[in-house]
Amino acid sequence: MMVKLMELNRKNYFSKEAESAFMGSSSFKAWDILHAGGCEARELAKHNGEWQEKENDAYLLGSYVHAWNEGNLKEFIIEHPEMFKKDGSIYAKFALGDVMINTLKNDALVERFRDGAEKERIFTGKISGIPFKIQIDILNIEKGYFADIKTTKNLSETYYNEHTKRRETFIDKYDYYTQIAIYAEILRQNLGMTTYLEPYLLVVDKQEVPDHAIIDVGTSFIEEKLEEIKGRLPRIMAVRNLVEEPIGCGKCDYCRSKKKAKIITLNQYAESLGL
Repeated sequence: MMVKLMELNRKNYFSKEAESAFMGSSSFKAWDILHAGGCEARELAKHNGEWQEKENDAYLLGSYVHAWNEGNLKEFIIEHPEMFKKDGSIYAKFALGDVMINTLKNDALVERFRDGAEKERIFTGKISGIPFKIQIDILNIEKGYFADIKTTKNLSETYYNEHTKRRETFIDKYDYYTQIAIYAEILRQNLGMTTYLEPYLLVVDKQEVPDHAIIDVGTSFIEEKLEEIKGRLPRIMAVRNLVEEPIGCGKCDYCRSKKKAKIITLNQYAESLGL
């Protein structure tokens, strides 16, 4: 017997019910212990209603920019009074959001890129039989592309990867390739295509004078990344369905809240820091 999944809309997309019914790119990475920031123990606690993460300032700032793209800025402001003073003016730490928005609005290429495109379109599909949900920031089917808006600290900043011993971009650091691969595949399923739409990242950073770029990510990595995702899903679903015990990352707020002290050597301490 087929179980009918809930119908998603902008109001319920991020609800607990939607998160339980569907996997998303962010939740996949959060569950995947092999991803930076992934923690099975934390995600299972969230899934069971035993842990709730607080919205941080960086998340709110990014959401503010996304609300502008969606054309939903007034509603967002009403729903997030914590960003504003009693007199209605925005707190200084969030005022940069208006500068970031104006940076995008005042670029003719960005406006052409957004013009005629659908904003925040929701799709669902399956990867290895697991229901996934996606919300596309910018979608232009006629011109064959989609884009995700990203806010980052500094477009010019690079990060050292301990595993590869090389420096990398913020795209590598946060593995946005996984998100793009999931989006591209679910779009392909819904549009009945044999190829993928061209994926872009529309990026604006958080410098006092923001930098910005439209990055064509390409599609060459998608098939390999999808195979990687399919390889990780059985473990994630086994933990999520209580078939296997979760592993904690030992670094997140949840893991620290559950930590019990034990005596360790200086060498063990250094090793735990990757030294």
